[in-house]
Amino acid sequence: MRGWIYVGAFLVGCGGGSGGNRSNPGDGGPGGGSGVTLGSCSIFPADFIFNTPINALPADTANSDTWVGTIGKTIKLHLDLGTDTDPTAADYYGIPSNVVAGSSLTWSTAKFNSADDGDESDCGNASHAIISPCTVTPVLPIPQSPLVEGGITSAAGDHHMLVVDADGCRLWELYNAQQPSAWTLDNSSSWDLTSDALRPDTWTSADAAGFPIYPLLLRASEADTGTINHAFRFTAENSEIRGSYVWPARHQANTGTSTSLPQMGQLFRLKSSYQIPSTFNTQSRAILTAMQTYGMYLADNGSSWYVQGEPSADWQDDTFTQVQSVAGSNFEAVDITAIMSRSGFDPNSGKVPPP
Repeated sequence: MRGWIYVGAFLVGCGGGSGGNRSNPGDGGPGGGSGVTLGSCSIFPADFIFNTPINALPADTANSDTWVGTIGKTIKLHLDLGTDTDPTAADYYGIPSNVVAGSSLTWSTAKFNSADDGDESDCGNASHAIISPCTVTPVLPIPQSPLVEGGITSAAGDHHMLVVDADGCRLWELYNAQQPSAWTLDNSSSWDLTSDALRPDTWTSADAAGFPIYPLLLRASEADTGTINHAFRFTAENSEIRGSYVWPARHQANTGTSTSLPQMGQLFRLKSSYQIPSTFNTQSRAILTAMQTYGMYLADNGSSWYVQGEPSADWQDDTFTQVQSVAGSNFEAVDITAIMSRSGFDPNSGKVPPP
């Protein structure tokens, strides 16, 4: 199936419906979309912020127009993914994922490229216990022939490797994972997919914002159903991002100080006033509807309004044309403090408390 390596018999599907009782769907209340499931594993709980509709939250009217203008009002969305699934191809675009059975897999020993890379990394030890920060030689659930962003042999790119251990419902994400002989990397981060816990504050991940990448990717299998129940990630130029971050982000990688720059982790959504054309195909309508309902988070440095997804032969040509016709001016910043000010809010958790 699309962009995955399967080890064992695991099924990926789209979550449907909404969890919990909601008096006002879209107000960032408890429940929300159930996102993606992997066998018996949900990709974070239903009350996790990425799985929560935010279409009824207030816009950040004081800053929205400025921040959208900084990123580019006339710049159009770009789907940062492709239809070629051959990792050796020059046009292998997107971030693929790997699914493993961690309890039966032989884990691989790896090496950090710098002595301090383990300071904000997670890893396993010889017994597969989680070590955080990683103060030992990292042992990781890397399959024998993993899919890696940009391919294993390419010298360019971020070389993200995403691995879901379906046995333990645990996500592993590696940055700059390469295999000249043994595996080397700059960062390894891990999340318990049954928990709302975020990374430790100030810690990076394979994403500059300290986010997990996997839950925020566009996937053809979801778009084909017509319904996507989670948020997305996008990038902006380094010069367009402030050197600070806002919940649920945990990290920043920039130097700008102007308040005209959005912070790492800032949530944007497609305006409700944007009418999705009825002539758009199922994939395009699903993507744009999710951008209105769940939004997308500024997650990393890159090109402006680039939205990341998996490589898949099932992406339709029209999907690129249609989604990429939408300009930045159709987006607005969301006032996430509407959630952060609620009773029971925990900045170290992605859980959304009830309004």
